[in-house]
Amino acid sequence: MALTPGPDVLLVVSTASRSGFHPAFKLTLGFATGCLIHTLFLALGLTALILASSWAVKSITVLGAGYLLYLAWQTWIHRSDAPQKTEQVIEASYLRGVIMNVTNPKVLLFFFALFPQFAQLDLPGAGQRLIVLGFIFALVTVLVFGSLAWLTDKSLSHFFQRPKFKWWMDRISVLIFAAIALMLVLTLL
Repeated sequence: MALTPGPDVLLVVSTASRSGFHPAFKLTLGFATGCLIHTLFLALGLTALILASSWAVKSITVLGAGYLLYLAWQTWIHRSDAPQKTEQVIEASYLRGVIMNVTNPKVLLFFFALFPQFAQLDLPGAGQRLIVLGFIFALVTVLVFGSLAWLTDKSLSHFFQRPKFKWWMDRISVLIFAAIALMLVLTLL
């Protein structure tokens, strides 16, 4: 599941190719933290409450779509900027990963629909099993996305020195973020 293409994979590849491994890895740690937050919500029963409220699901969907549009806008306005590797960029990457993961309604549904199947909810200790599964998923996220960040940094970062490649990648990233945001909004209709 961690290898499934989506906005998170795009953001890891984009961040690694523009700013290097460390910001992309911090982004990955943010995604893993978001997985742990979703796991905690699931174990405490908050996920069921959120999904039971159409208002809450719509709010999360709107927040997620809004954040993707924000990422598209940031990519667009910084499209001609030189790659940055400052501490500010690295720390912002972590927070970006947490926000993107927590506001993604697809991740919320993934945790609600998939995890309970493996936790044997009818047996004692289901909450602990959910927590263990969440930590395993967070670890897989770090391993898969961290590897993707490393491979991207080693293989694509030199391409970003080419203006034509960067020009195309920035525009493709904007289109993908905007398209995914639009798909999220369309799920509300």
